[in-house]
Amino acid sequence: MALRLGRAFRTSVAPMIDVTDPYFLRLLRLISPFGNHRLWTEMVHANAFSRGRIHLDPKKLSQHIPLHELRSDFASGIVVQIGASHPDDAFAAVSELASLGVRHVNLNCGCPSRNVQMGSFGAVLMKSPEHTADIVRAMSEAASQDGCERLTVSVKCRIGIDEDESPEFLRRFLATVISRGRASRGGDIEFILHTRRAWLNGLSPEQNRTIPQLNYARAYEMIKEFPLTAFVVNGGIDTVEAVEEHLSVADEVMIGRKVREDPWFLSQLDQRVYGVAADQLPDPMDVLSEYASFVDQIHEAHGTRYSVLARPLFAFFHGRKGRVLRRHLAQAVAQIKPLGRGVIDQRHDVAFSDVLKEALAKSETEHAQSTPEEDAKVALTG
Repeated sequence: MALRLGRAFRTSVAPMIDVTDPYFLRLLRLISPFGNHRLWTEMVHANAFSRGRIHLDPKKLSQHIPLHELRSDFASGIVVQIGASHPDDAFAAVSELASLGVRHVNLNCGCPSRNVQMGSFGAVLMKSPEHTADIVRAMSEAASQDGCERLTVSVKCRIGIDEDESPEFLRRFLATVISRGRASRGGDIEFILHTRRAWLNGLSPEQNRTIPQLNYARAYEMIKEFPLTAFVVNGGIDTVEAVEEHLSVADEVMIGRKVREDPWFLSQLDQRVYGVAADQLPDPMDVLSEYASFVDQIHEAHGTRYSVLARPLFAFFHGRKGRVLRRHLAQAVAQIKPLGRGVIDQRHDVAFSDVLKEALAKSETEHAQSTPEEDAKVALTG
């Protein structure tokens, strides 16, 4: 498939709960500073804006929305995913996100968790295409308000629900949302197709990401049937070759767990998909230094726990080096624990950059002193 006119992105990092927080997204941007990939936030409930007024609380807002990225040249590459069960809540959320500088808001129609179902959003929305279209239309109307012209709307859904993975089911859902979800002032709706069906009962969210069989053919079928609609393919994609193969059909490819387990996979995509030369890729130690400086600023401004800020680094290195750094960093962070609300222990004045340097030094010493036999033993035991 030829790249759509004006389409800037061909790859995305999927929204992942407890993974794609603003700190992890910042690390990914440092690893891949070229603006090639769209980075998705964790899902934020629309109620957080319409009722919780999260946009008026800088500390809470910073925990969910990557404000630093929105103020950069790469703001167009940030996608905020919301969960919504009512059009009014969705309208309010998109309006407030637009005022923050968000350029793209996505509606979650794919999460099958029990709590999400009880809130009448996520994958269960696919059973009610008309209601989903009403929510999407509210989002589109908010996005078409004066001052929001650059904001676009999308829907992330599954290819089927429970026993129904028929083309008719998915076709009806897509056709209904496309025809009824557009704002009165226009605006196209993009779809991200997770190529596994969702089982609403009997499987956990994690199992729903691995047990249902992948069905790329169904996604390709819909891409062919709706040629004027942009489609992103998602699910089980973990090699550069697979990305390239899907890009021959889809407008964009979304990668999830592979990036969670290996953030440097983005560098491979930068080279193979976008033609970035190897000597243009950032040095890992420079990335660590810049991330530490960013985290120091965040901690000083909002008092964010070091355990949260350290988490994105746990997959930074692979093999024994990665395991050793993860252990020393976790141990160093564990020494800095809140004793009560607003009260920190005697190490509260230690900057995260210093904690990281200490963990790196200990890791390098241990790694240098290890023998090949010890490395093999650690590799076997994990």
